[in-house]
Amino acid sequence: MRFFGSIRKQYILFLAIFISAMLVFSIFGSKGLMKIYNLKEEQEKIKTSNGRLREENRKLVQQIERMKKNKKEEVERIAREELGLVKKGEIVYKFE
Repeated sequence: MRFFGSIRKQYILFLAIFISAMLVFSIFGSKGLMKIYNLKEEQEKIKTSNGRLREENRKLVQQIERMKKNKKEEVERIAREELGLVKKGEIVYKFE
């Protein structure tokens, strides 16, 4: 009976080590839970970035349409607002 008790303890110990190893691999392995969590976080960041880029593209498309309709006025507006240019003979006042 002592022999079987020893085998049973070894079997339980082996089983516990095996289950522990499988648990560690399922959490920290290359396809484990931590990897899945990190990939989901990265996916959310990419979705947010895509939303910002879609909005920027929409604004650029609107700007292109305005330039097609009113080329001179739109180019002048961009030159004034975005580049800080002025017409010849204009006086610029800067306030703090």
